[in-house]
Amino acid sequence: MKLWELALAIGGAICLLLGVAWIRRAELPRKDFVLDAVSCRVPITEFDPPADVSPAGFAIVLHGLSANRRVMTYLSEDFAGHGLRTYALDLPGHGDNREPFTFPRSQLCATAAVETLIRADKIDPRTTVLVGHSMGAAIAIRMADREPVLATIAISPAPMNLPLRMPANLLVFTAQFDIPPLAKEAKDLEAAAGGERHAPEDFAQLRAFDLERIPFTTHTSVLLDRRVAHRSELWAMRALFPNVAPETLTLNLDFATFETFNFGRRRLAGAVLGLIGLGLLFPLTASAVVLMFVQIFRAVRKRADSESVTDLGDDAQIDLSNRLPGRALILVEGIICALTGVLLLTLFVPLKSLHMYSGDYLASLLLIFGALMLILNRANARATFSIDVAMKLAAATLGIGTTLAVGAWLNWQLTDGWLNSPRWLRLCALVPILWIFAYAEEVVLGPVNSGKRRTFRFVFAIALRLEIWLVCVFAYYELVNGQVLILLLVTVLAVFSVLQRLGTDSLRRRTGSAPAAALFGAILGAWLIASVFPLT
Repeated sequence: MKLWELALAIGGAICLLLGVAWIRRAELPRKDFVLDAVSCRVPITEFDPPADVSPAGFAIVLHGLSANRRVMTYLSEDFAGHGLRTYALDLPGHGDNREPFTFPRSQLCATAAVETLIRADKIDPRTTVLVGHSMGAAIAIRMADREPVLATIAISPAPMNLPLRMPANLLVFTAQFDIPPLAKEAKDLEAAAGGERHAPEDFAQLRAFDLERIPFTTHTSVLLDRRVAHRSELWAMRALFPNVAPETLTLNLDFATFETFNFGRRRLAGAVLGLIGLGLLFPLTASAVVLMFVQIFRAVRKRADSESVTDLGDDAQIDLSNRLPGRALILVEGIICALTGVLLLTLFVPLKSLHMYSGDYLASLLLIFGALMLILNRANARATFSIDVAMKLAAATLGIGTTLAVGAWLNWQLTDGWLNSPRWLRLCALVPILWIFAYAEEVVLGPVNSGKRRTFRFVFAIALRLEIWLVCVFAYYELVNGQVLILLLVTVLAVFSVLQRLGTDSLRRRTGSAPAAALFGAILGAWLIASVFPLT
């Protein structure tokens, strides 16, 4: 353990404490429950307005594909903060909902949940606003044929068969950097609605429509854009109070938004600060875990000399950098292996039995990619491999601990990162599969150096991941494989790849073991796929 690790850990603990304090100060009343709706069991979070505010109406919030109700927390709290009692739902296969996911099943359960809330007098459709993102937006729009409500807000709606009648008072958002099919869907809705209409009499007659393009946003980042929340709330207020002048509503909303915005910003800042704190705690934790297992194995085997540490997995002394092929050649190999993978997957998906929407495809691609890269670099793979029980145990302990800590924090504030039992089973199945991919990466990247060489190695590792994603883009547009979810998750995959690589490099530098580093990376990768992709 080093002094700088201790200093970072102290800073991380401070960040965590500050994050918790900021979040606690900005929380609104909420409660979680499971709604029995016909044949569906739908987990719901209810957000209530502040204690001194009587609800002016209601909002139903539907998440998108591969998301969950916790992702929609900030939008939900914005609506609640402006006087709408808000219900955020987990659709089948997402979040805490353990039912198998299909698109028809998701629409059925969302509609059944709304109908059940209406029958139970929890909401009044005459004062209810449906809010959806992506798949949830498509469901909200199509719900107009079953449960007409006061207004519908569709954020980057997914492609769909349009309902027989357009929803009342429909507001559509599209992100500047949305993929073409989603941008086209927004334009199709505008054409079907007959263009923009947002005069007070249009709201009174339930026929208002507007399409807003949000600059500098992606399909996922649009959810956290302040402009989307503010304009959505104004649209809801104009639908609820069509006889009040829009200027008056805007002034009142701007006044009420100030405190709500500060609360939301403080909560988001606290959530991010907590994640930074966990990251700062990682170096000290990694050193402590590695040292603990080395000491345990030394005591058990009664070998305290330097040779015992090498036997336990310290292959840092083996410099394979001169034996590795050139970086350009490895990038060419990566393109060939990824293309081979997507071509093979047009014939069959070997991991279909995982029953994860697009997750089985991604895991299969990574398996094929990793296996082919190991075959092409088999000499280095054999030279890098070592039987390092202590280091593997340290990596497994650190990997599981990291997923539990980060998953618990994310689950509290940002997204559903805490796995339920079906997802834990999938994680266990994914770890050995992703270890092959992670070990292939460690083999072609070589040992972790310092200075510019370490930076260049990191950039090269991200370039390999980017190659795989670009091949997935090619497969979607040219091979028409239907795996759009991998494209939509580009921001999540990019952020995860950077953080996973930083953690894996840190562990490999401490253990000198490529197999152990690969195990750590595989556990994190398995957790991502098991937590993000819908269960089918």
